[in-house]
Amino acid sequence: MRKVELARKFIDAFNGRDLDAFVETLHPEVEIHGMRGTRRGRTEAREWATRPPGGVQQTIVVEDMRGTEDRVLALIVREWRWDESEPGGGELAGTDVMAWLFTFEDGLVREWRPFDNRSEAEERFEQVASAS
Repeated sequence: MRKVELARKFIDAFNGRDLDAFVETLHPEVEIHGMRGTRRGRTEAREWATRPPGGVQQTIVVEDMRGTEDRVLALIVREWRWDESEPGGGELAGTDVMAWLFTFEDGLVREWRPFDNRSEAEERFEQVASAS
């Protein structure tokens, strides 16, 4: 599977709350760099991806993806919508323009890192891509 396709599968499984499919994309020693620190391994990554129902829920909309042999940069918009079970269910509550950077090992996601600043993510992607 190509790296861009694998990153897309990660995002689709995350959006669909399909935790088994999400974990299938992950290297056993995956590192998830979330806003509350780094999660290591598939078990911690699964916990990170588990979202309780209700409240405001996020969906990732991909605007663009590009990859190299071992990296993928996804330019995304994180949409926050009220859960269908809430008053105003499905209504857009907000958006975040972001980038996600993936690295791979043994054909699986080895590291995932979000960036609030797309320029910073693109610089990191270009630095790593030119060093490879």
